[in-house]
Amino acid sequence: MDVRQIMGAFLTFSMFMMLGNMIKRDHFDGDVLLDVPMVANVEQDFVKMSKHSLLQLHNKASKTNGQRQKLCWDNSLLEKVKEPSRGFVTFSLTNGPEYHVSQIANAVLVAKHLGATLVLPEIIGNQGEKRSFEEIYDVEKFMTSMNGLIQVERRKNPESSRQKSITIKVPYNANRNYIKTNIKPLFQTTPNVRVITYFPSSNVREGKVDKDMSPYSCWAMFEALHLKPELQHVVDSIVSRLRGGEPKGEFMAIDFKSEKMGTSVCRGERNEGTKSCYNIVEITQFLRKIGYEKNTTIYVTQPRSGRELDALKDSYTNIFTKEEIMEEAEKQKFSSGLEREIIDFHLCSVSDVFVPAVSGLFYANVVGNRIATSNHEVLLPSQIESTMARDHMSSYISKRSHPAYACFCK
Repeated sequence: MDVRQIMGAFLTFSMFMMLGNMIKRDHFDGDVLLDVPMVANVEQDFVKMSKHSLLQLHNKASKTNGQRQKLCWDNSLLEKVKEPSRGFVTFSLTNGPEYHVSQIANAVLVAKHLGATLVLPEIIGNQGEKRSFEEIYDVEKFMTSMNGLIQVERRKNPESSRQKSITIKVPYNANRNYIKTNIKPLFQTTPNVRVITYFPSSNVREGKVDKDMSPYSCWAMFEALHLKPELQHVVDSIVSRLRGGEPKGEFMAIDFKSEKMGTSVCRGERNEGTKSCYNIVEITQFLRKIGYEKNTTIYVTQPRSGRELDALKDSYTNIFTKEEIMEEAEKQKFSSGLEREIIDFHLCSVSDVFVPAVSGLFYANVVGNRIATSNHEVLLPSQIESTMARDHMSSYISKRSHPAYACFCK
């Protein structure tokens, strides 16, 4: 073997190792794990951080913030269940909340196109903590929203648990033809499939999302999936504190966690003035450059305020982390890393301005939530010299390149 063949073999092996690491947290209770071919359109061009934007951003929040947009389809327009269920689709929600929205959309798609019953999932966090679906999400809202579109079964003593199952890895946002060609033949043989959604590793790292959204994906992500009322109340209470108790009070959310800031992932784009991530010093310099005032209220997803945030605290006086803004009763009740990540995800989704420090699925799916509520203020730090906020607008917004735009009609 020459050097090129050796390198090719090494890269192929590395690719499968990365894929294995991505799905290893899922709970495998099937009898067989099968690979099915990856749909060609999963690999989309990465939407890079925009250098220039035609939109103008003011420090004041838009008057339309928080107004939920109307989906292009309502329940009456979507294809209804016409035949008895042919079997079951099971799955787990794994990793953080940024994965949940994609995993549940994929499972709904597979169940719909197979004519199968969807079994509500368990939730497995990054630290292995387990929760039932109803401990985090509003199960009644989900089942009501899915009524007539697909059959849904609760996890308690499901009929599917008594049947032989087969576990299949499915690329995110697989379309009807892909499911018909690659999954349906397996389902006809074993009508109980466990779906594991996976993303190419570069998509996860760089925040890629498929631009071709199914109506059922849109419905599952933006209409059916909501936090359970108790957890939503905690998010709303924290938002109220950050706003100083005033409905019109404003705050910025920065998704910065120091453990994600390894120097190996903060690579720059040559001649583009952008990088894949920014440290807290760079973010502070960026906010000062575009004119944010010293008393700006800022929520940071860093678990607690330590020396990692010193540069930001030296320039801004109203800095809050979870430890500082959550009440003691909330900390005790929602103490797991999974629940804290979910709170972060939704605070970033509703903040008046969102600044992601790292490019990835958290950033991409937070932006999707913000588009759903006309909350378009997403700023990306960059190395360009412009002091105008509009030149730092996320290209998901400035170029309307995020797939969420395909879900909503004006």
